[in-house]
Amino acid sequence: MPEAYPQVRLHLLQWAAAFPYVAWLDTCQAPQDQYGQYELLIGVGGADTQTLRYASAGEARSGWCMGVFPYELKNTFEPRLSTRLTPPVAVPAETLFVPQAVIARRRGADHLEILLGDPVLPALSGIPGWPGDPDPAPDFQPLITPDAYQQAVRDIQAHIAAGDCYELNLTYAYTAQGHLADPAATFARLTHISPVPFAAYVRLRDWHLISASPERFLRRQGDLLVSQPIKGTAPRGATPAEDKTLAWQLRHSLKEQAENVMIVDLTRNDLNRCCETDSVRVPHLFEIQTFPTLHQMVSTITGRLRPGLGWQEILAMTFPPGSMTGAPKVRVMELIDAFEPGARGVYAGSVGYVTPAGDFDTNVIIRTLVYDRAAGHLCYQVGGAITYDSDPAQEYAETQVKAAVMRALFAQPPSRIFRT
Repeated sequence: MPEAYPQVRLHLLQWAAAFPYVAWLDTCQAPQDQYGQYELLIGVGGADTQTLRYASAGEARSGWCMGVFPYELKNTFEPRLSTRLTPPVAVPAETLFVPQAVIARRRGADHLEILLGDPVLPALSGIPGWPGDPDPAPDFQPLITPDAYQQAVRDIQAHIAAGDCYELNLTYAYTAQGHLADPAATFARLTHISPVPFAAYVRLRDWHLISASPERFLRRQGDLLVSQPIKGTAPRGATPAEDKTLAWQLRHSLKEQAENVMIVDLTRNDLNRCCETDSVRVPHLFEIQTFPTLHQMVSTITGRLRPGLGWQEILAMTFPPGSMTGAPKVRVMELIDAFEPGARGVYAGSVGYVTPAGDFDTNVIIRTLVYDRAAGHLCYQVGGAITYDSDPAQEYAETQVKAAVMRALFAQPPSRIFRT
């Protein structure tokens, strides 16, 4: 199967997307992740699938639970918090589901495993005539102007100078009215353009999440917790020499290191809430990971879990991802709600799975397109970390680097989809 895997993957994606409930969690064979158990994990459910809100997710009949943990769960975990506005695309009331079948390809394996159920898999042979041409580009419009974004940066810096916070992740959405002919095919194109280790496609009936996330939020395997926040971004160079220079500049940027280490400290604090004393470590600090469209600065924090904590308690102590909030965490989430032009919805939350043993792995919902087929609403969101030393114009420019992959999605020549 290794030689045919790209075709097998497309066959499986096309098959899975026909179910009303889908969670497709994919490393895209990207080399960056050294901790994950699965290279590909697929959960599907039919019309009678058990769907869950977070509060009832522990009642999953099979022990498996898959889907989306929206950013707005913050209000559940912290009574001080609320959400002032509505998200650009409505979030389903129930964002988790109990899969009726789970299929996996473990890291390093050359075969698929059925972990739950007895699904009738598609014939995995030949080259599928899919995903076809990209959709016409929707007319995405930002919810904030460049000038207003830069003014918000300056206003946040005033809060930093006053001692209210140290760093705040300021984001905004691009929205459009329109329709995708085949959301799963859009995901196939996105992960071809941007193969990343934490990609995800989630379908909850008419609601679709299409994500090329490069970032892990939190993973549990037994008593080991791993978080890998990203903070620090640079574009790819036009030549190998320029590319190497941009990566070097990112690694040695004092500003980017300052942003990164603040989130490392915040994440260490979150993990200390649920880990044994003196077990939290930072095995990798300021690691530069290179992706097709940009370089990222990634740090890894690990800890040994205290006995007796379930997955819901762990997430309640650590959610949402600190790389998408800032520090101190609760205060900046209050400021985020005041400064951003719309609620985040699922953006900056997580997609992931929970096993019957209570192990889990979750990404950070960034580089993500959200689509409500019934309403014809689409959106994607971008942002960046604001510190005292931030330059407002450069911060806005960084959001445009992050938006580039979504712009490329609707311009991508279909002939490239099948290049392996």
